[in-house]
Amino acid sequence: MVTVRNRGNFLSPKAFTLMELMIAALILALALVGLLGSYISCMQLTEIMRNTSIAMNAVQAKTEEIVEQSQRPLTEPHNFDTLKADFDQASFTPARLNGIGVSYVNDTNPNLLVITVSLSWRQSRGMVIGEDKNLNGQWDSGEDTLIVNNILDSPAEVVTYIAKR
Repeated sequence: MVTVRNRGNFLSPKAFTLMELMIAALILALALVGLLGSYISCMQLTEIMRNTSIAMNAVQAKTEEIVEQSQRPLTEPHNFDTLKADFDQASFTPARLNGIGVSYVNDTNPNLLVITVSLSWRQSRGMVIGEDKNLNGQWDSGEDTLIVNNILDSPAEVVTYIAKR
């Protein structure tokens, strides 16, 4: 008895058809596109977090500057009025960030100052973080949308209280 091996049969159950290969390639391409989208989103979030850290450092430094001015020795004259004149609605530009910060001094309580320092900035793809959409350091109509309080709020914001001594 002679055994014949069929080597040229392309319909063998051990082989893949062209349609199966195309479907596998499509599934692989979709998976790679999904991974690429996740990678791009992670890069954007990394940039936002880096810039938020830089902004918080700048806001804290400005807050410390204001508090330091209020802690002058009693021999040097510096009262709440000069703090308000020097720092109320005063803007500042942070280093290493395309943005602008603003400090606010609320003196409605005669024995307590409420200092608010916030910073808005523009990401590399044009998205502005914070309410100051045109980054001019001034409250314009339509910008105070998150919390309506006539202050340009931002995720990078510090509020501190200074009591009169």
